Amino acid sequence: MDGARGGAGQDGTRRWLPRRLVVVALVLLVGLVVALLVRDRAGADAPVPVVTTYQGLPAGVDAGTEGPTGTDPGWIVGDDGRLAVWAAGSSTCPWLPVGLTADGDAVTVTLAVEDATACTMDLVFTTSLVALPDGVDPDAATVEIVLDR
Repeated sequence: MDGARGGAGQDGTRRWLPRRLVVVALVLLVGLVVALLVRDRAGADAPVPVVTTYQGLPAGVDAGTEGPTGTDPGWIVGDDGRLAVWAAGSSTCPWLPVGLTADGDAVTVTLAVEDATACTMDLVFTTSLVALPDGVDPDAATVEIVLDR
């Protein structure tokens, strides 16, 4: 009789072991997927707080005096404490803020062109007003503009 039980025990082990291994593998797989999703969200940049975007330069800015070619991107902090950033490009595919970071009063704004099927070959300035990140002193701010090509 003991021999019969031993045989039944081995058969029983053979039946539940594969199921248990599948369940453990599924739990580990789900945990890995959840961890990857949480990590991707934590590493994502917060949306850029764009107040408005318009064609042209901010009031008081002359394209002929901005940079060596007159078409370089630029920035200015307005009296209202908002940051105006501009870049020259196609009117149908303008440079828009996609990233904003600050390290003390040093601000980096990343501009990119949205994917489009066709862009016109004209050259116009597009300006975006952006809220400065918390903790940045508008009077001491320095800005680096990065064109994400």
